[in-house]
Amino acid sequence: MLDYYDQLLVAIAAVMVAGAAVSIHPSIAIYQGLAGGSLVSTVFLYEVLFRNPPTEPTASTTAASVAVGVGWLLTIVLSL
Repeated sequence: MLDYYDQLLVAIAAVMVAGAAVSIHPSIAIYQGLAGGSLVSTVFLYEVLFRNPPTEPTASTTAASVAVGVGWLLTIVLSL
């Protein structure tokens, strides 16, 4: 049986595969599909790393916001 964190890792992989599968459509390039998948998988990554980590949660919400913001910014820049 998969525990909570295993399910989130499977969800991250599934979203990335779905992003790549969307690029089958002729008007969507592979890098655009992967960029969309990485943006959605950032939500699961945020959940695992900052909201419900396997260790003590961080007291600083600024670090979590900066990490997620930088990830989204890089994804947007790379998708252009």
